[in-house]
Amino acid sequence: MKILNSIISYIKFIYGFTFLAIVSLLIAINPKWELKLRKLASKVLMNIIADEIIIEGKIDPEANIIMGNHTNNLDIPLMETVYGNEKIIWVAKDELAKMPIFKYLVTKTDMILANRNDRRAIIKMISDIKDRIKRGYKIALFPEGTRNKGDYTKLLKFKNGPKGIVEKLNLKVQPFVIVNLPKAFKKNPFRIEKQKIKVIFLESFYPYEGWYEDIRNKMQQILDKEYKNEI
Repeated sequence: MKILNSIISYIKFIYGFTFLAIVSLLIAINPKWELKLRKLASKVLMNIIADEIIIEGKIDPEANIIMGNHTNNLDIPLMETVYGNEKIIWVAKDELAKMPIFKYLVTKTDMILANRNDRRAIIKMISDIKDRIKRGYKIALFPEGTRNKGDYTKLLKFKNGPKGIVEKLNLKVQPFVIVNLPKAFKKNPFRIEKQKIKVIFLESFYPYEGWYEDIRNKMQQILDKEYKNEI
């Protein structure tokens, strides 16, 4: 049975990957289609892995920036789905611009590319964030800086960049925690099993002394509670 499920899962994976590639090419042809195509692709991908998406807490429409744990590459389509038709601006690694499947998703849209090793690029990134917020968009990023490929129940160390940006621009922050998404992917053999995926929103706030450490602790407490029965 596991072998059959594995074969079906590979078919689903190829389907999702191909669909995303087509969306990327269509955005390259006409960037005006970006939002509709992004939302469509997100729904298709979520349909593959999510039995249900549960939202806890309230989304603050006035929050300038949202930040949460990075559990999987599909965290982005998950959050795109959660936010409905609202356009979210993601801060992503500039390496994505060199990857064929993602290239046009980040270079032909309003996404912001980050190069942590180039000071001039960081200055431009801050300028881009100010521009997107002025245009009424919400910024989204992962303070861990990369997806957690190990124990998804534990947060990685937060990078200093997001903290500096929030404080410099005095942005209103809303943290979120993604639960169960990584469990959709099984190993030995590879399988995709739909999950009840949960997104928990914390209260939003403006930066204060010690806020960065506080939200990391609160997010980890939520993960500990949600995964407490796991071995």
